[in-house]
Amino acid sequence: TAAGAGCMAAISAERFLVARDLILEAPEGEGEAGPPATSAAPGAHGNGKPAAQEGADQKEALSPEEAFDPTDTKHRGQYALRKLYHESDRLLTVLFTSPGCGPCRSLKPMLNAVVDEYQESVHFVEIDIEEDQEIAQASGVSGTPCVQFFKNKDRVEVMNGVKGKSAYRAVIEEHVLSKAEDNVLSN
Repeated sequence: TAAGAGCMAAISAERFLVARDLILEAPEGEGEAGPPATSAAPGAHGNGKPAAQEGADQKEALSPEEAFDPTDTKHRGQYALRKLYHESDRLLTVLFTSPGCGPCRSLKPMLNAVVDEYQESVHFVEIDIEEDQEIAQASGVSGTPCVQFFKNKDRVEVMNGVKGKSAYRAVIEEHVLSKAEDNVLSN
């Protein structure tokens, strides 16, 4: 149909722009109008970037090992995934995405909001399957978005596609509560 062809053209155009870093996503709640606002006083480097973006740029300039902080709830990349998989006692939530994935863009903010509700009990890692192909292959990911949950080095749940917040909450609560029960029984 004409509507389907229009959607396919839009997706192709979006992939083209993303691949060449020509697309800018507006921060949540700012709509489509204009570039992101900069702070009245530029950051410490006087580059005119918003302070939050400047901090993110500085963290990205570090190697994954230097940027990794196990006390953070949210992480990105295979180094963080490997480190948390082996060392974290929290439920590990892994979101596999790709730059050209439209559903991933709607899932990220929703899943981030759910993870924010369980900050002390969950670690969250985002994996771009184009940047970290070997991790995606080893995890059996064949499409995006895909969310996998790990507890004590065991994969306890796999959710393909976009689900409602309640579905993600249910998985987290099941495994966070079972951990709390295990702690009570061991005392």
